[in-house]
Amino acid sequence: MNRKVSLSAINEWLWQTTTQREVSKDLSDTKWDWLRTPRGLTAVIGFAFFVLFVAPVIVWFVDDGIGFVLLTMVAGVFVAWFLLRRAVRLVADAPDDALDERLIGIRNRIYLSAYRAIGGVLGLIATALLFWSIVEIRDGSPAATFSLTWPQANALLWFVFAQIMLMPSLTLAVGLRRRKVQL
Repeated sequence: MNRKVSLSAINEWLWQTTTQREVSKDLSDTKWDWLRTPRGLTAVIGFAFFVLFVAPVIVWFVDDGIGFVLLTMVAGVFVAWFLLRRAVRLVADAPDDALDERLIGIRNRIYLSAYRAIGGVLGLIATALLFWSIVEIRDGSPAATFSLTWPQANALLWFVFAQIMLMPSLTLAVGLRRRKVQL
């Protein structure tokens, strides 16, 4: 086995979050159909947006000393991830072997949209930090300094991690809700 093949296998093992058997089972499973209704999708999408954009702000400003608020946010990220995956029948996370050509095309399109959404959010954050540093330096500070508390550092870390984890399935769920995509 050459080095390129072994690195590819390691990459597959690290990033593959579902198997062909799980996807086949979930594509025909009706247990989670209540999540796939318009009302269910709206609730899951709303919860995911809350976890993505409101929960980090709450964690940023509320320091409870124990970490309960932070742990609630982290649990919310994983609950949203689980519910979104079930709502979109694991299509966003499925390996190529588990999907037909139509579903592979859908998955690839949503990854492009998710990549653009993540890039937009992180671009806005970078722009805000740039403007903040310009204002700080113009006010007479020799250098802009930025200090974070433990909850704030965690809020930032989990915000970025949640974006990466949730955005592909969230993008597909929004497409399903708008009826632009049919699984």
